[in-house]
Amino acid sequence: MKKLKKIESLSDQAFDLLREAILNGVLEPGKLYSATEIGEWIGASRTPVREAAQQLAAIGLVRVERNKGIRILPTSLQELIESFQIRLMLEVPLIRKVALNRSEEDLQTIIEAYNNFAAAAQKDDAAETLKADKEYHSALLQAAHIERALVIIENTRNAVLLTGPSTIPYSRTCMEAFQDHQPIHEAILNQDADLAESEMKRHIINTANMLITQEAKKRDDWIDPNLLSQFSWIHK
Repeated sequence: MKKLKKIESLSDQAFDLLREAILNGVLEPGKLYSATEIGEWIGASRTPVREAAQQLAAIGLVRVERNKGIRILPTSLQELIESFQIRLMLEVPLIRKVALNRSEEDLQTIIEAYNNFAAAAQKDDAAETLKADKEYHSALLQAAHIERALVIIENTRNAVLLTGPSTIPYSRTCMEAFQDHQPIHEAILNQDADLAESEMKRHIINTANMLITQEAKKRDDWIDPNLLSQFSWIHK
């Protein structure tokens, strides 16, 4: 595990390093760690580790158990569904705002991220494609210029990452993932807000259905025959 630097706030650095370790599976879901144990790994005292743990608990990645330690929280089926519900409630109207109001600078950033996404998909590199996918969504959402919404969406995407594997390459190829974004991109280029909105909704629900179906095959408690009905009330 990486060590802390001595320049920035130690608790902020600890938060970043622990969040990365959780999302990358270095810290195992369900396992209890002591603040001392984690501190030794990253080169910090218990105080910044505890402060970082409180921040991680606030976004649902860990639970701080008094006099015991820090437990990494696994994602349940309902939590995963809720994360996609939140994305639908926020990303769908935000993409409409982007289609209508994006500046030329915003558009150039979006196009650059889209081209990077295409290049990664063409190389059939799963890790690079996933990174480019995330960066393309970030470019889209940053063009909405609502910072708090971006923080909320990033935290909900963390819940998805904690399920383990992504849909790439288990349920779709790199190129199929990229192509699923093409209608959204074209709508943004054409400033077609209605189409951008409907295509973002389709994309999020498609990804949710694919990921949950994929993971349900490995988890007996992840069976939900009415999965799609969980999203039907959002943005009819």
